[in-house]
Parts: sequence; C-alpha cells; structure tokens
Amino acid sequence: MKKPPFFALFVVALIASSAWADYSGIVFADRNANGIHDPGEVPVAGVVVSDGLHAVKTDKNGRYVLPGHEVERFLFMTVPDGCKAYPFYRKIEDGKEQYDFALLPNKKGTPGKEHSFLHITDTEIFNTGEHEDWVNGLREYAEKTGASFVIHTGDICYEKGLKEHINLMNTGNFPCPVYYCIGNHDLVAGKYGEEVFENVYGPTFYSFDSGSTHYIVTPMLGGDRKPGYTKEDVYRWMKNDLALVPKGKPVIVFNHDILTTGDQFKYGIGKGEEIDLNAHNLKAWIYGHWHINHMRFQGEVFTMCTGTVDKGGIDHSTAAFRDIHVDVEGYPSSNLRYAYLDRAVHVASVQNGKSPLSKNGSLTVLVNAYHAGSPTKGVTCSLTVDGKKLPEVALSRRTDWNWSAEVPMPAGAAGKKVQLRTRVDFGHGLTVDAEENFICTPFAANPVRTGNPWNNLLGNPEHSGTVPGAPLPPYELAWVSNIGANVYMASPVVREDKVYVAAMDEDLKGRSGIYALDARTGELLWRYPTRNSVKNTIALDGDTVLAQDSDGYLYAIHGKTGMLRWEKKLNVKDVPGLIEGLVADKGIVYAGSGRGLTACSVKDGKELWKNSGWDQREGTTTTMSLGNGVLISGSQWQALFGNDAATGKLLWKIDRDGLRNRGASAAIHGDKAYITSQDGLFVLETATGNVLNHVKLPVSVDVTSTPLVTDQEIIFGSARDGLIALDRETLTEKWRHAPGDALVYTAPYTRKVSATIETSPVLAGDATVLATASDGSLTALDRKSGNVLWKAMTGAPFLSSPAISGNAVFVADFSGNVYALTPVAGK
Repeated sequence: MKKPPFFALFVVALIASSAWADYSGIVFADRNANGIHDPGEVPVAGVVVSDGLHAVKTDKNGRYVLPGHEVERFLFMTVPDGCKAYPFYRKIEDGKEQYDFALLPNKKGTPGKEHSFLHITDTEIFNTGEHEDWVNGLREYAEKTGASFVIHTGDICYEKGLKEHINLMNTGNFPCPVYYCIGNHDLVAGKYGEEVFENVYGPTFYSFDSGSTHYIVTPMLGGDRKPGYTKEDVYRWMKNDLALVPKGKPVIVFNHDILTTGDQFKYGIGKGEEIDLNAHNLKAWIYGHWHINHMRFQGEVFTMCTGTVDKGGIDHSTAAFRDIHVDVEGYPSSNLRYAYLDRAVHVASVQNGKSPLSKNGSLTVLVNAYHAGSPTKGVTCSLTVDGKKLPEVALSRRTDWNWSAEVPMPAGAAGKKVQLRTRVDFGHGLTVDAEENFICTPFAANPVRTGNPWNNLLGNPEHSGTVPGAPLPPYELAWVSNIGANVYMASPVVREDKVYVAAMDEDLKGRSGIYALDARTGELLWRYPTRNSVKNTIALDGDTVLAQDSDGYLYAIHGKTGMLRWEKKLNVKDVPGLIEGLVADKGIVYAGSGRGLTACSVKDGKELWKNSGWDQREGTTTTMSLGNGVLISGSQWQALFGNDAATGKLLWKIDRDGLRNRGASAAIHGDKAYITSQDGLFVLETATGNVLNHVKLPVSVDVTSTPLVTDQEIIFGSARDGLIALDRETLTEKWRHAPGDALVYTAPYTRKVSATIETSPVLAGDATVLATASDGSLTALDRKSGNVLWKAMTGAPFLSSPAISGNAVFVADFSGNVYALTPVAGK
C-alpha cells in the first residue's frame, strides 16, 4: 500500500496530530488475555507504536495515530518493561485502519530493575529433528531462573526451518516472551527475501524494553536472497525509535552479525546520516552467525557471540546458550550454559575404587555436576571412614561444572574403607544423590617423578605422540586438583617438577590464563592472567611457557616464577578470534594465523618473519605442526598450508579433496605428514604437500584429533564414531572403539547422539594407546586389538589430550580438573 512521499518528510513531533493520518488504535491491558479490547480493560499510555518508519507514543487514553509510509507492512509496538504481547505486531491489511494492541503482564520480568535473558542463535533446524531435549532444557531454565525473555539472533534456516521453529518456541509456549532476528539463511525465495520470515515471525526490525534497558532488533542486510528492506529503511526507523528513548537509557542491539570490530558503533547510510550508538549509551551488541562462543570489549561496548545451542560450532565451540544478566545500569554479564545435560553428577576424585590423601592428610573431594535446565545451587558430602561417620561438608564452586572440598581425615585413614555420599542441589526441589565406596590411598604411594619434558602437543613439535618408556596401566590417582577455570583444547605440558595448563573463560570474567602446578602434589604454584581465553595448545621452550589468547596476544611467561617475559599483539582478526594452537622449538615460537602467522624469538619476542601467503578465515582448531623444515597449518573452510619454517615463504597449499574443511593437526614423521579432514585420511609429502595417499572414510573426522602413527596402525578420533584404527599398510579399518555419548557437543554440526573424540591418542610403551574422549573417559587400549585395558570416568568431557613425563600421565578435563596418574603401586 503506497502513500504519497510527502508523509515521509514529517517529523515525529507532527505525526500524532496529522490530519492525514491513516492508522490508529489503542494499546490496552488485556485482563482476560483474549486479545480483544473489552469494556473495562485499561488503556496504557506512553507505549511506543511504529509503522516501520515513524514512531509515536500512545496518549493518556492509550491511543496512537500513524501515517504509514511507502514500504509499510506492519504496525508494531515497543513492548514495555514488565509486559509481553503475543503478537507484538499487526500485519497491515488493505482497507483496515484500526489496529489495537493487547499487553499481558510478563510474570518473569522485574520492572525497572536488573533482569536476565537467554540468547540462542543459528539453530538451523531445516535438516534435523528431535529438538525436544535442548528446547525443553532451555524452557526449564527460563522458568527456573525467571528469564525476562529469549532472543534468537537468526539463521533459523530456509523455508522449512522458518516454518517449523515457531512451533518449538514462541511467546505462547514459553514462560517468557520469545523474540527472533532474521539471518542470512532466513532470506529465502519469495516476492522478497524476508517474505517467509515475515509471514511467520513478523517485522524484521523492532524494539522492546526490559528492566532499565531498551533493546533493538536489527536485520541481516544481505543473505541467500535479496531483502525487500534496505539499510536506509532500518536506519530511518531506528533514528525515530531512539528519538523517543529517554536520554541516558541503556541500549543493547541484537543482530545476526557484528556491526564492527572497532570501538565506534555507527549505524547509517553515509553522507552525514548515521546514528552514533555509543552516544545513545550502547552497552552491548549481541550476535551469532559465526557459530562460535566469543566475547570481547570493543571500547566500552561488550560484544557477545554465542555458538549453536543444538550442535557443535564451526570452531568446535560447545553447544550452548547464554544466560545474560543485565544490571540496573544496563551492563550485561554472561553465563554460558551447555545444552542437553540432564542431572549429570560424578565424583571425579574417586577412580577405580581409590582416592588419594593429600600431603597434609586431607581428602580432596571433587564433584562434577551439571544440569542444562537449572544452575547448580550447592553440593554437600558426608564421609564414613571405617564405620565412623564424619560431619557433613559443603563443597565450594570451582567452575561452572565443578565443586570441591578438602575434608580433614582421621589419623590412620590411609588404607581404610570409605563411603562418600554426595547430594547435588539443582534448585527448585531437584536433588541428585551419589555414593562412592573406595579405599583411601596414602599420599605419594607411588610418587610422581617427572622425566623428559613434554614441550608441545603430543610431546614434540612434530606431534608424534609416542613414548617408549611410558608408565603402563593399571593407573591410580596420585593427585587431582581443580584450577578454578575451564580447560578446553590446551593439553598439559610438563617440564621438571611442573605441569602447565591453560584456561579459557567464555564469560570474560577474568578466569582465563596460564596455570602452573607442582607435578608432585598438584598444588597451584602460580597463575598468569591473559586478556581472553586460551583455547588451544600451549608450548614450552626451555623454561618459557608460550600461549596465545583469542584476542591475538602472544605471551611468554617465565616457567619458574610466572612472571611475564614479553608479550606481542599479533596481526589477526578480532572476529572470529584466534583459536588455533601454537608450536615452539629451538628458540622459536610460531603463533597466529593468516597474515598474522608469525615466527618470533622466544628470548625476546623479536619478529623473525610474518606470513604473507594466505589469509585468515573462519576459526580453526588446528595446532601448527613443525618438522622437516616445514610449518604446517590451516584455515577452516579454506585450505591446508605449508610454510618454510626458516623464512615464512608459502611452499604449498591444498584446498581440494576435503582438505579445506578441517580442524585437525598433522603428525609429521620425517618426509611424510598424516592428517584427517572431513571424511578422509591423507598422507602428504611434507616438503611439497603432494598427496601420497588418500582414503575416504565412512565416518566424519572433522575433529581436532591428530593421528597417532605406529609401526602397524594409524589411530585417530572421529566426530560421532569414537576412536578408529587403520592398518598402516592397507589403510583399511582394523578396529574401532566407541566411548559413550558426548557430554557436550563440539565437533561442527554434531549433536545427540555422538561418540566424539576431539583429542589425540598417545602411544605408551609399544602396545598401549591412551585416549581421552568427550564422554569424560580416559581409556587405555591394546594397540593391536582396540580392547580396553583400563578406564577412568570423570563426569566432564575431555577436549585436551594426555601428556606423559617420567612415571606419570597428566590429563585435564573441561571442568578444570587436572589429574596425575601413576602405575598402581606394586604392579
């Protein structure tokens, strides 16, 4: 319905009194929730109503008047704080000029005060089913935590997904309002790209209020089909919308993608026409699109990207949603929440019927507990030692997954039978009890004695992962310690009497950093905080610990003192951030990605060379491999690259046969490199990149697992089918070991049920394979048959690989537990 362009020139102040106004109506409190303005139902004044260009407030009688405009399709209101509306919009119909809006109380809101909401994105349900688990968990969490609303920031995905998703979650079947953004894959065939979206979800840009904050939903400006709206349309509406927002009121913007990676958030069309969102008290820009979990401050603005709630992300981010709390000043904070988990409880400090006493004679009790539908409120435990019950003890929260306590034990507890009973309170009357019966083992029954350093992922820069003199199973815990932060794909490294791990912090609350533990006792010796998450491999060169964070900073830390030796900002993209793992050898550290891939002197950080042969793209979990004078690295959805380790010159690039889409690292054995990608195993010539052999696999291997190459096998993890061994000569499958279903889903597009192994196996001695898995298991298997020789379960996923030094195996689970295991005494 077209209007004379004359109307578009009216300023907001004149619209309400225009004699030529076309649309009017009333906003009212819908007492009986029937959507009709019945006699006695109170009108609501001061509610903003828009036609997609103009914006006006209702008068004291709850009435509004709007002129419409040339590209109008909807009238919609800015739902006030403490209210909900289903729907909040009305589609304009030919010949109809009266449109009333019904408001209902949002019982989960906290009018004018702090509040919280849930963020999901990129569910892409067009080719998947069985969504009840994650949706019900989200619904339960919204109910139990009192979330004010849920926002989905786009890529519901194609016509099928768009039409089905609304039935999974909407304001009618959730305990709070549900809002949607449009993503690039939501622009589909039709009269215009957003036609299907509009028919199901309504307008593509709009606003609402919650607590003290004004929220603006903006659309993706391009995608699979051309949209009918333009940036100018969004800009002119937003300008009028913000004109009615009280000065100083906090603003948060939702979009499918990020507006800028800089500090200035300006939305406009050029020629001096732009909105300075910073001047409008912008507090956060919240988005999706990248399938990653990524947070950073851009000046004073918090930017938050959430991965996919129902499946693993592109950069192997956990399937998750965000619980975002907004205080009265509009400042947001995040708690990332993992999907699917249903009252998962496990005592991690008891393994195979034994638990060690600490040096001071106390017992470390570590409980991994998680429920997707509610936060863990508390954990208690009680112990009975040799028939005598000890007082109940409350455990302290260490991470989002872990609770711990040091329980004083009576003299002579070593060797005694102990019963441990734990109770986990998930809130709202939901509790889970667990019981463990075990023997207390004395401190240092088989003490940790470190040997050769474990300097890089899988022990060396080639990532060979073979340890001829390694300790053999059965193992028992020498100690277990929680560092107070999540450990992702940063496998432990070991030198002398210290074990080093790195932590990530998906909520940017100051927990990320490098941690040094006493290898003999598990005692935390020092922590060096990093600016953002360290998500992947760290390395040692001499007594220097090297790590890179997702903001692109490279750190060199003194291994003995924890003091910074130097740091360097690498020339990498701010989004998707730096997720790759680094490698170090002979006084040189290789870090970064794309044009920011750099070789630096470990001594002083001096730049030796910088890559100019290829660009950074989507985040990849590849850890660089170094051998035979070649540095092998890669970029997700682009290629695998070989650079000259001495000069940085690009030697070769492979982007065919599935090698462009991979998160794994290469194992270099002399002139050959072994790597998995997508659904294939490749044997390459290290110097040239020539493919010497390629076998297509019947499973997805889009995981971070580096192949273990023995004299007879090639062994690696997979996305859904566990650990796989191929005959090295024939490249045919020899055996397969399937762990349980992953506790969290990380491999791209994997979801329930998936026996995922993101980690790299290690060969202990000449016959034992050690492997960690996403079901929380550490398993020792026979190299030739794949038969299980020994197993431990932790109750938290493993995303980092084992390290071996001297007589000890060191592993770190996602909950932040670091374990030291030694052979059972006397075996």
